Order: sequence, then structure tokens, then C-alpha cells
Amino acid sequence: MSGTQMPSDAELGPLARTTIRPQPLVDTQTLAGFAPGNSEQPRRIAIWGDSHIAGGPFASTLIQSLRDKGLSVAPRLLPPTMGRANVVLPGLRAYCIGSSWTTDIAYTSPSPLDIGPGLANRVVDAGPDSYVWLDVRNPSRQADVRQLQVIYSAPAGATIDYVIDDGAQRTVTLPASNTSQALALGTNGAMSTIKLRVSQGKLVLQGFILDRPQMPDVSFDVFGLPSATVKGWANVNPSTFAQSLHGVSYDGVLLEFGTNEGADPDFDTEKYAAMLERALGNMRQVFPKASCVLVGPPDRGVLRQGKGGTLPLLTYSRVHQRIEQVQRDVGSRFGCAAWSWQDLMGGQGGSYGWAHAQPSLMGHDLIHLSPDGYRLTGRSLAHSLGWSP
Repeated sequence: MSGTQMPSDAELGPLARTTIRPQPLVDTQTLAGFAPGNSEQPRRIAIWGDSHIAGGPFASTLIQSLRDKGLSVAPRLLPPTMGRANVVLPGLRAYCIGSSWTTDIAYTSPSPLDIGPGLANRVVDAGPDSYVWLDVRNPSRQADVRQLQVIYSAPAGATIDYVIDDGAQRTVTLPASNTSQALALGTNGAMSTIKLRVSQGKLVLQGFILDRPQMPDVSFDVFGLPSATVKGWANVNPSTFAQSLHGVSYDGVLLEFGTNEGADPDFDTEKYAAMLERALGNMRQVFPKASCVLVGPPDRGVLRQGKGGTLPLLTYSRVHQRIEQVQRDVGSRFGCAAWSWQDLMGGQGGSYGWAHAQPSLMGHDLIHLSPDGYRLTGRSLAHSLGWSP
């Protein structure tokens, strides 16, 4: 995208008006897996997506809407993406990770690959910067995690040193394995912090499972990666992905993608439909019975350079509408409902009106939203899922 300035009010005309269209409830059949749980029947929900959920308050607003109903909400499975730029992991109170870790990302791969639940693996060789420290206390600063499972593979074997709650250092040797393994670490009672370091070999980290003596009413896991596309799911090896979950499953699955696919003004509808079909086919092999909602991309505007520009105002808006229609058509064949973020914003060109709102609901790039815009979106989606009035 070129350009640095908003189009003028004269150029925008009626598009400068802010529109917010409340979205309807998702149909009850699709909604079943998202119905709020309780202590007797906990609910398990996960959302995968791009920068819209990776950082900022969109995902946390969804989680807060459940807490506002008096429900306890906590993550069960943490992706290994702490320390990645513009990634926030709701439910992880604090972390520190060494500079030696590299990242394998599913959506950037030219071919299918074995990948963990976060659609990204972190890889590190033994050394002083091969550490990761986690503070797993809840928002009230109470220790409620009984055991932490490290999800990993170690093709040539590895050795890990770890410390729980500033206790004595312990060492565990991991046998060589190309398949996903789970290493359970814990002490008597609940833990507050855990510090890990790879002291020998190479480790491929796929995530962490948090086990609590009492499950929350809703387990809510957030897997967001900036710049991600649904190609990440299309590149999944379903059998190895399912193994990397180590028993974790979901009643409700949200997939929020489309903005990065639509960055090309020459967007190819047929190629996108084929990729989405592969992605949803893989998802259904892993989660055959989960309720599923596809969250379409928000509206996107065009900035101007100086006094003019080359792209029509609705260039990306039209692409995003085509993406949403593909999601609606392909998703229906896999039992997934579609939720229109663009329609919430007033349809094509809605990004301009949201940018003119006071306070603004749109980011300066006309791609991302402002914090207020993400909160409004989170509340609207929560309403459509039946979580708020």
C-alpha cells in the first residue's frame, strides 16, 4: 500500500459518515459449541487469526464479555509465540524469552509441514539465550496451575534445565523423537512461575498446556500471528497437528482471516476458494464436531500520496467483500457460519467512516482498527455468539 494521507472529505463524500450495523445472532445450530459453559460442563473455545487478534483488545474483549457473565475464563493451551512482535497472549501474565529462538511459520511455508497448534514452532539450540520464563498466575495474581506440559519435539534429543517458583534447578533429558511429545512439569501444589533453558541439543517448541485442579467455565485459547493468512491451516498436516494437541480439543472454533489475502488488488477468487477449502478440510479432520465461525476481514481503505493517488477508494473494499462471500460459500460446505466484519462497519468503504468517528474507530493505515474499534468489534461478535445482550 502506498500513500500516507487520508482522502479528503470532498473526495470521500458520503463515505465519511460513520456507520455501525449491529450483526445478527449466529444460527443456533452453529452456536451450540460457543454456548457459555459452567463448572459442571466447561466450554472449550479457540480463535486463530492474523494481527487483528494477535495484538490489541479484540480477543481480550471477547474474553471479558464471558467474564461479565460471571464465568471464569482462562487459557488451556498457550502457543509458543511469546516475544514475537505485536503478539499478546491473553492469560499469560508475563514472560521473558531469549534472543536465540527462531520461528517456523505455517503460512509462509511453500508446502505442508508438521506444525503445532499455534501454526508456528519455535526452535532453539542449547546456549545461554535458549531460555523462556513464564508467569502463569491468574489475573488476580493467584497460582492456580497445577502442572505445565511442554509440547515439543527433539529430533536428536535434548536436555532441559528448569526451575519452578525459584526452587532448586532440575534437569530432564528428552529422548530423540521426530513426533510431538508432552513433558509434564510440576510440584506439590500450584506454581506461579517456571523458568526453562535448553542446556544440550536442539528443541522444537510447539506450546504449553496449563493443567489446573479445577477447569475454568470457559477455556479460551488465542492463536494470532501478524500477517497470517488461512494458508497456515491449508499447510497443516492434520494427523501431526492433532497429535500436537495432546488431548486438547475445542467445542467452538473461530477463524479470523482475510485481510492479508486481500492485500493484492489482483486478488484471485478461485485460488483463494481452493486454499480455503484445503484449510477447512484440514480443520475438520482435526475438529470434526466443533462449531465453527469464519470472521471475515474488516473493511480496508486507500491512503493518498500528496494531492492524489492511483487506486480507487473502494479497491480493497471490493476485494474484502469477495473474500467474505467465498468464506460464506465454502464455509457452509464445512458447517461453518460466516460473520461479516465489513458489514458491521457499514459495508464497502466503511473504513473511512470509522476513521472519521470521534473517537476514531480506525487506525491511521486504514487497515487495522483503533483500540476503540477493536473493542466495539469484540462486543459485536460477542453479541452474535450469544455472550452479551
